[in-house]
Amino acid sequence: MSHPIHSFDWSLVYSSFVIKVIYIFIRYLLLFLFHHCNQVSSFTISLMVTYSIIFLLFLTIIDSQNLSQDLQTRHIWHTILDKLTDKFNVDNRHFDKEEMLLFTDVGFQSLDNNNTWQIMVHGWKYQNNQHKDWLGFSTSLWLERLAKNLVNQNDTLYLNGSINRDRLRSFFVTDDSNEVITIQIGNKKQLLQTDNYGEFYEQIQVINDDIQQQRTGDVITYEAIGDDEKNSTGIIRLIEPRQGISIISDIDDTIKISEVLDKVRLLANTFIFPFKPVPGKYIIFNRFSLSCIIGMPDLYQQWQEKNKNCTFHYLSGMPDQLYTLTQEFININKFPDGSFHMRHFGWAVGSLFDFLHSQSTFIHKMSYLRFFLLHTIRDYVLIGDSGEKDPEIYGTITREYPERVRAIFIRAIKGESFDDQRFLDAFQGIPKEKWLIFNDPKQVPIDLSRSPR
Repeated sequence: MSHPIHSFDWSLVYSSFVIKVIYIFIRYLLLFLFHHCNQVSSFTISLMVTYSIIFLLFLTIIDSQNLSQDLQTRHIWHTILDKLTDKFNVDNRHFDKEEMLLFTDVGFQSLDNNNTWQIMVHGWKYQNNQHKDWLGFSTSLWLERLAKNLVNQNDTLYLNGSINRDRLRSFFVTDDSNEVITIQIGNKKQLLQTDNYGEFYEQIQVINDDIQQQRTGDVITYEAIGDDEKNSTGIIRLIEPRQGISIISDIDDTIKISEVLDKVRLLANTFIFPFKPVPGKYIIFNRFSLSCIIGMPDLYQQWQEKNKNCTFHYLSGMPDQLYTLTQEFININKFPDGSFHMRHFGWAVGSLFDFLHSQSTFIHKMSYLRFFLLHTIRDYVLIGDSGEKDPEIYGTITREYPERVRAIFIRAIKGESFDDQRFLDAFQGIPKEKWLIFNDPKQVPIDLSRSPR
């Protein structure tokens, strides 16, 4: 068998060069159209943009056919780096821009064995990708102009802010697939491998003695080490599986204003405006003062304070590329700490709106709910909103585990009446005293030891 470097097809270099030249040409063509839109007819702009997009899609298909060669090139590059490292003692970390993000997850004692814990580790390995730079445009400039030229005139005022580059950066990277990751929890080590999306998700069994030595309150940490030998530290929140209340909470339009039913406002609230919590309503005491009754942060804080052994788990259909910013939102607004269970976004879906409203979101949430209910015998409180499929999801899981779900709370965001037929259908067969529709957090009870109504 020949050596990989001898069998490499160098025609890939030529084809990639040609494609890059064409990319650059289309880039400047689109820049010209954007900057001279007042001097060119709308029909001409639409025609040129349409042809450019079609041609780009054609080039992308051709370029994607070189995927195997690209992987071969990466293999050769790593081989060269290894030889440089061995021969000249070169630190190859200077060549590597790989990053790893670890999502806060959960650990629980096995129901059938007090001496073992099941620890869930979830992470994402990625690196910068020059091919996803939107043809060399500043990413924020591209999205801002594209959005403002495609939406209705009445909606453009909502997009007057600047795109936040920090929120976009994680969407324009390359997933590191098939990478070996070493997980270390105390003295326990285990090797994992990333999937096609650069993610790893694994349940690791750890003995109780190791957990007790590592834990600080209800938290332990672990280390994840990639092939670049960089360490990342992850957080695991330990939950008592046999008693207590677990609150499973959606994020968007439940505790954070996202307006998921409106494509333009969803874009703006995700990539332009600061994340804002769902507020409470105000009551006027007199002409000179008013006081906020309760907002969603206040509700969650009181739930944590007033209900014994209460844990929080943020289950969302939003992209896990927004995990860091969402964690900051939780911290800044003083929501209780908890685990995060989000989905990984891929551009093949088409748009953030389609991603959120896909059947995959339903499957994602149902899978996690079943996981929690299967591995513990705690009681559960489910809270979401009417913007997506939360009523249907929570109704389905409650019919599967009628004795385990203590309460369901749904925030009505479309102006629905509390006895809307949709809710009656979603919660068919579930006692009415177990579910509550609300449009103001003050309508939700603090005491979770009994049914909401």
